Amino acid sequence: LSKDFDIFISTTNFDNMPVSVMEAMALGLPVISTNVGGMPFLIENSIDGILLPANSPESFVQAIEELCADPLKVQNITKNARAKMENLDWEKVKHSWIALLDN
Repeated sequence: LSKDFDIFISTTNFDNMPVSVMEAMALGLPVISTNVGGMPFLIENSIDGILLPANSPESFVQAIEELCADPLKVQNITKNARAKMENLDWEKVKHSWIALLDN
């Protein structure tokens, strides 16, 4: 399904554990999201995604237009996002959890 899309947009007003956003980042889709809940802890603005104010459709339109006009920016964002998600892979994270729980 994701191969049919160029950008993932999250317009949520509240999301503490944005699994759909994490999946989109792992799949290599540039993410545009509202800057709410857990999003600023997951997305570093303009580095591995784009964060925008909630309830601002104009900001979303502008961000979409900017990504469509700048393939290099899209490439950098998606590369950084995929790298971040690889570091959150359960096979890597579980060892940290086990060490934490054992101590």
